[in-house]
Amino acid sequence: MSQPLISIIVPVYNGEKYLRHCLDSIVAQRFTDWELLVVDDGSTDGSPAILDDYAARDGRITVVHKPNGGQALARNEALQRAKGEFISFIDCDDWLEPDMYERMMATMEEEDADIVICGYTEEFVGRQKVVNGDGGMRLLEMQEALRLVLEGHIGSYLWSMLFRKTVVREPMPLMRLYEDHATIFKWVSHAKRVTILRLPLYHYRQRQSSSLHGRGLEDNFYLKAIKERYDYVAEHHLLPGWEAENRRLLLRGCIKHAKDLARLPEQDDRVRAFIVEVREVIGRFRPIRRQEVGTKYWLRLGLLLANVDWFVRILRLTAAFSLKGKKTGHQLYP
Repeated sequence: MSQPLISIIVPVYNGEKYLRHCLDSIVAQRFTDWELLVVDDGSTDGSPAILDDYAARDGRITVVHKPNGGQALARNEALQRAKGEFISFIDCDDWLEPDMYERMMATMEEEDADIVICGYTEEFVGRQKVVNGDGGMRLLEMQEALRLVLEGHIGSYLWSMLFRKTVVREPMPLMRLYEDHATIFKWVSHAKRVTILRLPLYHYRQRQSSSLHGRGLEDNFYLKAIKERYDYVAEHHLLPGWEAENRRLLLRGCIKHAKDLARLPEQDDRVRAFIVEVREVIGRFRPIRRQEVGTKYWLRLGLLLANVDWFVRILRLTAAFSLKGKKTGHQLYP
């Protein structure tokens, strides 16, 4: 095929249940100048056969079969093969509106942007939740966009973004969770202009078995991701005068992560060691004033620094108390 305008990257691991829905939504795009790079990451179900069938029927689709190594490695491999001027990432259990790339490319060209971010719909069983779907648009210069990403006001979701390839410089770290959290802010820092297009063009299927819903936080990758953010921003002097805020975000992120680890359903020596690791990172920044993290975080911090075991007990007790009488969440897809 001729040089495609967009390279769409989809890592697949045992995704046969929803894979056809995802691929059909890509093939049905009104914008047709794309290549699809699908990396079969060692699937043991029917996914490889499904992928080979689609590739045989559409010359724009390339399938790479490889041993399991995680979606970050799969995405990196696809990036090395990508020929397009623009890069998009899709999760294999999600799907797209037919005009997603048409609208995002039009916005990219009209606004002379390097990154376009669309709204999306969270898909639960029998229920939907639209995020950033009011139809508006916001234009951001790099520093403002970067601050919003680091502060969490722009979510670090690869699948909601279309990137000009020139900003996709660093490979993704080989983490099995939060690799996008540790990468997207870097790519944003290379962009001159970012455009938020508030149209719900992507459908994000909420699954029980997804990495975030099913695997919890037990690999401590979130700590690695927020440390990567802090170090990169500091070392590259990305936001002059923002040093105190960079420190505050790291400290609050560490305290929240310790809380989430303490509330994992199953506690063992490994989880305790991760909480100790979080405490050690925080310890490098002492003394820490209540004003810089907020009272709630500061109280949790004092307990964490005093005694890890009591920190875990009290956080679990308060979690159990706060959940009493609350309705269960939306039903997730299997």
